[in-house]
Amino acid sequence: MKNKIKRAVMLKIMTISAPLLVVLVPVLLIIVLTMNNPSVTCQTDDTTPAMTSDKGGSKGSFEDKNSDVGKRISYIIDRFKKAGYSGDNIAAMVAVGWRESNLDPKAVNPAGSVKGIWQWGAGGINGNRYQNTADSVEGQVDLALKELGTSHRAARLGLAAAKDIDSSALAWDTGFEGVSASDGQRKPSQVKAWAESIKKTYDLNFSGSLGNDTTIVSDSSQSAQNSTANDSNNQGAYCNTGDSGSADGTGKIKATSLSFWDKNSVPDDVKPYLHNINQKKLDWGHTTADAYNQCAGFSQVYMNAIWSPNFTFRGNGNVTAEAVAQATGVKVTTTPKAGAVFASDRPNHTGVVLHVLANGDLIIANQNVVKSGQNGGTSQDYEITLVPKKDYGKDSQVTGYGDMTFAYPGDNPKYKLNW
Repeated sequence: MKNKIKRAVMLKIMTISAPLLVVLVPVLLIIVLTMNNPSVTCQTDDTTPAMTSDKGGSKGSFEDKNSDVGKRISYIIDRFKKAGYSGDNIAAMVAVGWRESNLDPKAVNPAGSVKGIWQWGAGGINGNRYQNTADSVEGQVDLALKELGTSHRAARLGLAAAKDIDSSALAWDTGFEGVSASDGQRKPSQVKAWAESIKKTYDLNFSGSLGNDTTIVSDSSQSAQNSTANDSNNQGAYCNTGDSGSADGTGKIKATSLSFWDKNSVPDDVKPYLHNINQKKLDWGHTTADAYNQCAGFSQVYMNAIWSPNFTFRGNGNVTAEAVAQATGVKVTTTPKAGAVFASDRPNHTGVVLHVLANGDLIIANQNVVKSGQNGGTSQDYEITLVPKKDYGKDSQVTGYGDMTFAYPGDNPKYKLNW
């Protein structure tokens, strides 16, 4: 009898407590996970009112503050101003948003698999930067601010240095949108006109407070200055004539983080891995004049300097590996080799692998990053970069080097590498 009473009591307790456990267990798990994840950070500008009634669409004019578009612009201005961006920065990025999507957070272009105000890649040929971002102005501003502080800090640096609308638009387009300065889709004249109207309508006459953000790169201790007077084609300045001929997967250098060096000021411990390409000079005739200060132009020229027979390929930086693979009859891989061209869609960059160190880090040659090409104020030029293994691997968001793919012409015996 006592046992029956005990069982009845236990059954009653379980019946009452079961629903409570269903609710409490997830709550407790969330608390535990949050307490054990100190890296979780939140936006500090959450006093900005949310636009919960925004239904998307491009209804209205950017000159009408009370339209749907006008309200989105006001929201974007408030968020970016609090984050330290200048009025010219904001006017330019809003104008680019108008060019890209008419400032519609629900805009989708199936042809390029892109979506949102600034048309992020959402799968397919343009990668998937968008991922699970909400189709709202709030979610997309969150994403933009996050990228500008992490994977696209080069754009943030350019915006910090920008002096006007033109330079702000250039920094945004090349660093955030991932297009070259000469790309026709930029429409710089139209964007400038829109930006000036936006600046006037929304009274964006204020300076920014981004600073120089020097932590964006870990540079060498030598602060070499770029100069257009340098002989950009002088391979003696670039190459170490005492080339050690070290094989991939060997060697160690002092630098361990993403580092950029002027080709004339490479640290001594890096020089053994810079190949002498038989004293050849780079023949810029292998590319077009509008690519003389771009990463893709350099890759085209340098690959033809070190490989024979020569081959022709064209395309933006993010598709260069695929273009080289098609031209030489090899496959695109995720395995780096000295002499391989690389491509990255974070956002749109290319260069050539010079050496793979013992720890998997890469020493590469590339143009138009920090110290050469358009960004460095030079033309027909290049720089040397150390890219850590963690920064070029799959799903890395590091600007210019994340999700690298490679094409090595030597996988086809027809092509010979001539360092």
